[in-house]
Amino acid sequence: MNTRLFTFCAALSLLPSLVAAQGAPPAGRGAVPAGQGAPAGRGAAPAPANYPPYTRPVSTYVPPRTPDGQPNISGLYVAIPLPRSVETPITPMANRVANRANGEFSFSLNERPKLPEGAIVRPAGVDPADGRIPLRPEALALRKDIIANQTKIERLDGRVLCLAPGIPRSTIPAPVVGYQIFQKPGAVVIFYEQSHLYRTIPLDGRAPLDPAIKKAMGVSRGHWEGNTLVVEVTNFTTNFENNWVIGAVSATPGIPAESLATGHGIPHSDQYRVTERYTPIDANTIHYEAKITDDKVFTQPWTLAWYAFAKAPKDYVPVEYACFEGNDKNMLLMTDTDVKKVRVAVP
Repeated sequence: MNTRLFTFCAALSLLPSLVAAQGAPPAGRGAVPAGQGAPAGRGAAPAPANYPPYTRPVSTYVPPRTPDGQPNISGLYVAIPLPRSVETPITPMANRVANRANGEFSFSLNERPKLPEGAIVRPAGVDPADGRIPLRPEALALRKDIIANQTKIERLDGRVLCLAPGIPRSTIPAPVVGYQIFQKPGAVVIFYEQSHLYRTIPLDGRAPLDPAIKKAMGVSRGHWEGNTLVVEVTNFTTNFENNWVIGAVSATPGIPAESLATGHGIPHSDQYRVTERYTPIDANTIHYEAKITDDKVFTQPWTLAWYAFAKAPKDYVPVEYACFEGNDKNMLLMTDTDVKKVRVAVP
């Protein structure tokens, strides 16, 4: 009988984690977007400047319906690893393959699901077509400072401090990533294995909350466009620069910000908003797209897209996920900072 290992994450999923031995999830099957007949699986990628323009995948699959008429995408899912990096580096480093995805190397006891046949192999950043994140100069300067000071608590990735990673970062594959989608009349609920996060997405056309109300995972409002769930996410908190837009696994020590391919070190402003699209490609696979808009951080809106969700095996059980931000020893080992000296004593 397949079993899962209990996972205790003292400093979050930046560190390799043991996950479940639960058999091979079914591979996704999807139609190749028009004009993108590229090698299947993890074949050779085009040169960074020559990625074809992104078009959404087309599928003839018609999902079953829920009792209230929604396309039924409910169920347990596991993450499909990114085929390449999150972004294309501004300045690739010599002797370093710039297009490999960290998720490829995430340690796991179970076989990770593969890309659908014919899926193009490219960075998750699909628009602009070169895969580069369109940072404003001041945002790039801030990113350089964050990445150059990863030994300082205030510049650490917020996930290390047990902060919610936000949207779309909660969907970026990591060593321990499972999802459960629930549907009920008028709403879709997504539970994330990572940090026990969850979102309720109303479908009734209600207005967002007052802009003064901020949440780490934002405020979601959804509707269906055919078989695609479209979600507008606003009202993100800005009280921590550690709450980055994206980021995969970890920022490799010693790699300058201009040469990163992971999306790390990019905080958002109060103008941040995300438009998500969840498209069922077949009975086992959901394609994910996130359009990011923040005029204070980026020179233009930009888009991430990849085949993100594969139906989990029947014996899959989400692991108990724990994050202990008070772990003085781990913080000392990771950052050479004694957090006991900066902690505020609460009576």
